[in-house]
Parts: sequence; structure tokens; C-alpha cells
Amino acid sequence: MDKTVEQKMNEMLEVFNSLPNCRIEPKEDGRHLIASNKPVPWSEALENKDAESSYKIGSITPHKAALGLYIDFPPDYLDIDRVEDIIDPEITLTYYEPGTKPSNAKSWWRFRSDEKFDSIHLVLRKTELALYDFKREEWIQLMKEITDVHK
Repeated sequence: MDKTVEQKMNEMLEVFNSLPNCRIEPKEDGRHLIASNKPVPWSEALENKDAESSYKIGSITPHKAALGLYIDFPPDYLDIDRVEDIIDPEITLTYYEPGTKPSNAKSWWRFRSDEKFDSIHLVLRKTELALYDFKREEWIQLMKEITDVHK
């Protein structure tokens, strides 16, 4: 794993470990499960490959030269415009509509919404990852808001 990926993953883990209504569970494949303290209402709707736990809110996934975050929350809980302002404040990430294939070379994000749950998927590579600030107050507050839904 790249040093930047490792450093930024540790920053992100530090944020989630500081939040009261979730816990981090390391997985054998290097990923980290973000779990709530209570089962999430949409766990039955998860695809088999994603349904590793009825407590799963999301996951943090390190790649060779990238870091991914996938996190779920109740439908219509967050406004996409507000999320965009927090996730991509510098407007440097590519937005991919749900259902479209994202780039393997660029940093990107998406907001997916359906009747069971909404989600944010964020993949940061190279320059964007090195410059991304997971300790920004707005970013921490958004993650707290998402994880507080499950208290």
C-alpha cells in the first residue's frame, strides 16, 4: 500500500473512531467495515456481496494508489447539493451518475439514491488523496450526521 494511502486511511479511521454511534471492524482483505451499534433498516436490501453484516453502514477500502469510502444512510436524509459542497469543496473530483462506470485513473464520487437507502461513494487517487482533508469540520460533521442516524 502506498504511504499516502496508508496515511490518509489512518486519518479517515481516526475520524470514524472518534464518532460515538459507529465502530470500525478491520477485515482480513485490508478493508475496514463501518458498523452501527444497531442493525440498519436496509440490511435486507443489500446485495449479497455487500451484505457482510446487518450493522454495516459502509466501508473504507484502501487500494494500491487510491482510497475508497462507501457509506449508506436513509433515503432522502441528505441533500445532494449539501453533500457535494462537503465532499468536493474544491470541485476537483469527477462526478459519476449512478449506473455509469467510473474512471480507474481519476478521483471521483457519486450520490446514489433509491427507496431503501442512499449512499455516497468516494474514490480518491494520487494528488486529490494527498490534498484531501478528512479532518475538516464540515466533513467530520457530515460523517457524524450519517452515523448518528443509527443511535
